[in-house]
Amino acid sequence: MISRKNNEDNVEVSNIKSIEKIIGYSFNDKKLLQRAITHVSYNTSKNHNSDNYQRMEYLGDSILDFVIADELYRNYPQFDEGRLSKFRANIVSREPLANIIDKSKIVDFILYDKNATVLSKKIKSDFFESIVAAIYLDSNGLKETKKFILKYLKPYINAEVKNDNYDYKSMLYEFCSAKKWNIKFEEKEISGPPHDLTFTMQLVIDNKIICEATGKKKQDAEKKCSKIALEKFGEIKN
Repeated sequence: MISRKNNEDNVEVSNIKSIEKIIGYSFNDKKLLQRAITHVSYNTSKNHNSDNYQRMEYLGDSILDFVIADELYRNYPQFDEGRLSKFRANIVSREPLANIIDKSKIVDFILYDKNATVLSKKIKSDFFESIVAAIYLDSNGLKETKKFILKYLKPYINAEVKNDNYDYKSMLYEFCSAKKWNIKFEEKEISGPPHDLTFTMQLVIDNKIICEATGKKKQDAEKKCSKIALEKFGEIKN
């Protein structure tokens, strides 16, 4: 274990090794990663003139947008441009990126002046983007960069796509209209006490029961039915 006895070089080397272990990538040029985790306040406090993360954050922001856009475009052909743009904006927003920096413990190794700077969510999200740029520059391509991005953001992609706010019912009606299929929802059952009813709805297409689902409102049950049907027809992924 490297001693940290007031030796800045040892502290920085230890940070580099720790972050490489977390992100699963070993840098050829360690200075790229060191720059990516260095806040401007750290250099100021140490009277250093070395570079910081800010320019790399600019590059990483664009790379991150592209990788997520590419991932969404290739894997979710059922969604239009507007929906994909909304997904991407939510996935690469400040909250999830800052959350990753915290939960992965990368935050523990960022170099900054603790007396002059508070690591806000904005700053933490910028550090995620600067690390993206560092990996891209060191590996000379997108393969390792994409691996790092999706390692942490794939769960957010899945969660976004499964968001219940999507209008699956309208999508199903459009799909069935194109096929010239007749579609209707039928109430199968209402159960539970008056103050806490549960509705079971059936989806019927061309007089054939496709599926059924339950919900506290008829609309919720119908939405669930629509999603199940779209998955069965291969229009969306489970």
